[in-house]
Amino acid sequence: MTGLTDFPRHSPALAQHFRDAGFWNDDRLADYLERWATETPDKVAIAAPDRDITYAEWRDRSRRFANALLGLGLKRGEVVAIQYPNHPEFLIAFLGVAIMGGVLCTLHMPYRAGEMAPLMNHGRARAVICTAGDEKYDAPATMAGLKAQVPSLEHIIVIGGRGAGLDFDTLIDGASDDPVADPPAPGDPVILCFTSGTSASPKGVVRTHETFTSNLRIYPQTIGLTAGDRVLVAPPFTHVFGLSCGMLGLCHGATNVLMSLFSPELYADRLVNGRPTVVFSAPAHVAATIKAGLLDGADLGSIRDVIVAGSVCPPEVAAELERRLPNGRTGQLFGMTETILIMQTPLDAPPEIRHTSTGRKTGGIEVRVASPEDDTEVPNGAEGELQLAGYSIFPGYLNNPEANAGAFAADGFFRTGDLATVDADGNVVITGRVKDVINRGGIKINPTDVENLLQAHPAIVLAAVVPMPDDVLGERMCLFVTLAPGAGLTFEEMTGFLEANGVAKMRWPERLEIVDEMPMTPTRKIQKGELAKLIA
Repeated sequence: MTGLTDFPRHSPALAQHFRDAGFWNDDRLADYLERWATETPDKVAIAAPDRDITYAEWRDRSRRFANALLGLGLKRGEVVAIQYPNHPEFLIAFLGVAIMGGVLCTLHMPYRAGEMAPLMNHGRARAVICTAGDEKYDAPATMAGLKAQVPSLEHIIVIGGRGAGLDFDTLIDGASDDPVADPPAPGDPVILCFTSGTSASPKGVVRTHETFTSNLRIYPQTIGLTAGDRVLVAPPFTHVFGLSCGMLGLCHGATNVLMSLFSPELYADRLVNGRPTVVFSAPAHVAATIKAGLLDGADLGSIRDVIVAGSVCPPEVAAELERRLPNGRTGQLFGMTETILIMQTPLDAPPEIRHTSTGRKTGGIEVRVASPEDDTEVPNGAEGELQLAGYSIFPGYLNNPEANAGAFAADGFFRTGDLATVDADGNVVITGRVKDVINRGGIKINPTDVENLLQAHPAIVLAAVVPMPDDVLGERMCLFVTLAPGAGLTFEEMTGFLEANGVAKMRWPERLEIVDEMPMTPTRKIQKGELAKLIA
């Protein structure tokens, strides 16, 4: 086997424990596609706004793409990068890569050459899949230019046919639909994803078939996902949140309802016309669409559950959406690139649990809240760092010993960097990030609950409190907001709102900045570091 072979793995003893406990088995992604293409060949597997793809069609095109990649000389374990939105071709390409034993390396749509080159070099990508491009971004030309910076890169595969490179459809149409001769083993790698904002020193997480498919089997038990569901995934497939949720539908024989790049208008359209039963979303997706008035009076009757994740969800955002769901409810899950999907609020719990906590651990996961200083567990209700262990927690970053040195406690628990509390029932509430705590004259202020409260203000869509340098106190607090269409907000209105809601004056932001849009990660998480740079 060539390609990506030297990556962190769990110890043989731990791997055996996960197998003996039934968490890991011999499932591979292609096994699910083969099963549903055989049992339900004519069922719609992928429902895009412009066309439907059946399970039989998905298997046929993915298998042909697998053989096309092998025909280009790619081998098991070699990395194929992709920069493409949530269209059917993404899922066809991913399963094709998985069938032939390759490793899909995801690149977010906003990335350009400067962000992509370090990631592709880190994984030694041999091929890349991209859009045909448009007047704003010539993706094929960008990828061709990257060949000078990424020595391993040989093949540029273009979906849409225009520009330099190999045409995706032509490759598929000219390839065999026979099963591949040398399929991957369960322990072979299948995904390489990078945590956000890590171009300088990439934090790459490698998932094998067994570590990925185990999560696809175990997590959905908490939400009762079945083959009868229609699953809408709002986050991009280039992020582990979107990719994992998209594969849940495949694992269980459900239908994936696709939405390409987020806009409030498109999101509202897919919630109504896509007729989803289960929706995975980020808080920012929900907040922007509600504040734009696009869900007022909308027919959301098909929706059973909206699962919110990706960042801390203000309780009022979850409640506002639930009030618009005649037959549905909102809950939350917790996951990271390093953990996949490992906590879920019980969907039969009362709203005060579903809207305020990020859930309880799923099977095979250990959760503790510990002191960031010495990793000792703190009592229930006390704030500390969320730390995790179990079958889907990654064993380490790819080729990054410096990052690995600080990522784990001495007993192997992963340090998430999230501040949290846990109650006696195991409900975990994320209270912020360790690195986001503001030191105002020696007083440590966690801004998350202030942000959540402010997002309940009718004028505010998104709120972020960041530190600004101060010669006397060291740091003061600056509030950045985006506003609902036609709304305004003064500093006095902001402080008056906080005062009316009982927030102590020492925790009020001391400056207000109104911006047209927030700097966001691809999963719609606010990039506070960029805001801090602006105010500095």
